[in-house]
Amino acid sequence: MKLVLDFDYTSEQVLFRRTVREFARREITPIVRDFERKREFPWDLYRRMGQNGLLGIRFPREYGGQEADAITTGILAEEMGRAGWQIPLSDIMGEILALHGPTHLKSEWLPLLVKGERMLGIANTEPSTGSDAAAITTRAARQGDDYVINGEKQCITGVRECSAYCLLAKTASELGSKGISMFFVETNRDGLEKYDFDSLGWRLFSFGGLVLRDLKIPASNLMGEENHGFYYVMETFDLMRSLIAAWCVGIAEAALDETIEYSKQRKAFGHPIAKFESVQSRIVEGYTKLQAAKLLCNRTLWLKDKGEKITKESAMVKWYVPALAFEIINDCLQNRGAIGYTTECMDEYRLREVRGAMIGDGTTDINRIVVARELLGREFLPYR
Repeated sequence: MKLVLDFDYTSEQVLFRRTVREFARREITPIVRDFERKREFPWDLYRRMGQNGLLGIRFPREYGGQEADAITTGILAEEMGRAGWQIPLSDIMGEILALHGPTHLKSEWLPLLVKGERMLGIANTEPSTGSDAAAITTRAARQGDDYVINGEKQCITGVRECSAYCLLAKTASELGSKGISMFFVETNRDGLEKYDFDSLGWRLFSFGGLVLRDLKIPASNLMGEENHGFYYVMETFDLMRSLIAAWCVGIAEAALDETIEYSKQRKAFGHPIAKFESVQSRIVEGYTKLQAAKLLCNRTLWLKDKGEKITKESAMVKWYVPALAFEIINDCLQNRGAIGYTTECMDEYRLREVRGAMIGDGTTDINRIVVARELLGREFLPYR
């Protein structure tokens, strides 16, 4: 009898998870807090990740990638979250480059991204707009064989670490979202200034803004077609949101694993606190909800691998899973008592990490609107 549903990973995916987890246990977890406290990016570790095949896994093989499927990429995101590492942002932006970038940029940059020698980011958010991505005011004007860009990007990840950005700018303002183009902008160009914010979390990478004053780039740095940039970033959001959710699953899993062991060992009134009903309830409820969230993430990535549209599903996991992970980690912190409220405990770090996931790449509120739009129809959008 043929099974309709199969919840097993392939043998290759099981081996990949084991390999990633062992690498993370040995190389990432022991040092990640020290670098986070120093707000310093561990480039040596990042290059070792590249050497071990953990970067750019979805890139084409001709550029050093593995052409990994979405499920496998989700496994990587989950294990990076479990280890305390950041979301694989550069990999997603590299996929945009692989899909829409000119050949000369793909040939130069993708192999370097795979090796961990460079990092690529996205620059869309601005001081006056975030969720309303179509309302950006940065302009790109064609002048002969160049584009000249003016504007400001804010709340940008990796302002010190990224060597280039996939940057959105308006090339036909009168067309709204249909007049936005995407450009490949190297950060060493004249006319680009950077600044930092003191962020609550995501401190392994710098967080800040870019000011562009008459920044000139060659027309060959246009990604894909002019006025199609908004669509390129929107199609990327579907996968990115799914991977952020998988990343949050990994973070919450690590917190639950630790609190289970802690609850067995920690005693109060002569008994392990794992015997107390309130502690058990927090653990059981968190574990149950997290397993459901993990299934929803896997189904979303599975649909992606089937070539189906996942706009609704990715928005579902993006609004639900980070908020759930925050709830679970907060309960784990509660189980530890006073020590949980110190930086000696990983849970404070985890809380700060998943809190950022409730904002970046589409806030909780925006993703609920996306789900409602897909269920009810565009005529029920609140902003129209």
